[in-house]
Amino acid sequence: MVDPHLPARCALVSHQFSRITECPVFAKTERAIHQLHALQATICIEQCAQITRRAVRLRSFRSGSDLGGPLARRPDCFRRHLPNHVSTAFLESGGGRYLRAGLLLSARDYATMFHTAYGAFDGNSWERLCQLVFKRKFTDDGYTHIPATPGDYGLEGFTKTTGCGYQCYCPDKVYPPKELYEKQRDKITTDLKKLQTNEADLTKVLGATKLRRWHLVTPTIAHNDLIKHSQAKEAEVRGWNLSILAPDFQVLVHDADHYATEIQEIKLAVGQALDFGGLPTVLPELTDNSETYEKNVMRKTRTRLANSPADKLEGKVARLYTKTLREFLDHGPHLKRINDTAPTVHSRLARLINGYEADIGETCDTWVGTPQELTEKIRDGLTERIVKELAPAIDQTGAAQIARLIVARWIAVCEVDYD
Repeated sequence: MVDPHLPARCALVSHQFSRITECPVFAKTERAIHQLHALQATICIEQCAQITRRAVRLRSFRSGSDLGGPLARRPDCFRRHLPNHVSTAFLESGGGRYLRAGLLLSARDYATMFHTAYGAFDGNSWERLCQLVFKRKFTDDGYTHIPATPGDYGLEGFTKTTGCGYQCYCPDKVYPPKELYEKQRDKITTDLKKLQTNEADLTKVLGATKLRRWHLVTPTIAHNDLIKHSQAKEAEVRGWNLSILAPDFQVLVHDADHYATEIQEIKLAVGQALDFGGLPTVLPELTDNSETYEKNVMRKTRTRLANSPADKLEGKVARLYTKTLREFLDHGPHLKRINDTAPTVHSRLARLINGYEADIGETCDTWVGTPQELTEKIRDGLTERIVKELAPAIDQTGAAQIARLIVARWIAVCEVDYD
């Protein structure tokens, strides 16, 4: 059971951390350093518990007397508990003491939808789309939808005049090909068995119709062994001699391309832009170590503030560095919240970000203004595009927040550079 107060506590300690780090004198007091220790250790633990949805036992935090030693037992300790995350927490000396800690979510954390050339789906959204397709494509054949209540008959619809049955299947996330094949194989086996188990009820549903073909409709065929399996099951099911099946009964597997025209027509009818592929619907995985990202943020922070007065430079660098790094660390959890709440919006957002990112290199190479002006141009442009393409799902305020977090990511991974 997840503690319902976790998000509130995490937000509180994050707010307290922000107030301390943005104080001009925070780097000059040992008391502040100890406060940072406690607060950011709490943030790490709270975020770990909140994101993984399970208790996370972390080793005790310890301070470093050399101001460069780890607060935690380095990333390897965290990786043992959180294999899909990278966590760091330590102090850095040199012009000021900065505490940095956080969770970096990999692309695997966003893979809660199955991504196709026609969009991202889970089991429910795929079935809804398939029903619209079947009703559009097979109207003249007397297509009849079979609701899954009060029971699942291994059949989600059939055509009265042609005797074709349809069953939909889409995994809720991306699996390796072998595992996806096994799930599709097991789906065929399980649902065909339901035809035998529910023969009496299906006789009443089908009436005079005999099923000549049973189709598994899935976004993609993972392996050609699935075709072999369907052939073997076809022969087995014919041997059952069910009264609801025609003597020439066949088992077929269809992927999304069998219904490409209908899918695109439906998307146009509801005002959705067509996706012709080419842009991934998840962000690239972060593969460098955390120190690399932190050094990139510090280097670019100094470049952005190069024109600041010398007597105010270090204070501004400390504040902007802390803010940018915090936004970078926050981008993963924020996108995960979007994905958990609105996975289709997340898929479209990730595709939009990847498309916008493709333009950044040329913008950086041809820029003639200051680094800060370039940063603002990129951030404002991303905000505008998000609002234009994703409103009303994401409003101006939400778009501006996402843009800040993503630009911080691009600064850390060097998509945005000022050289």
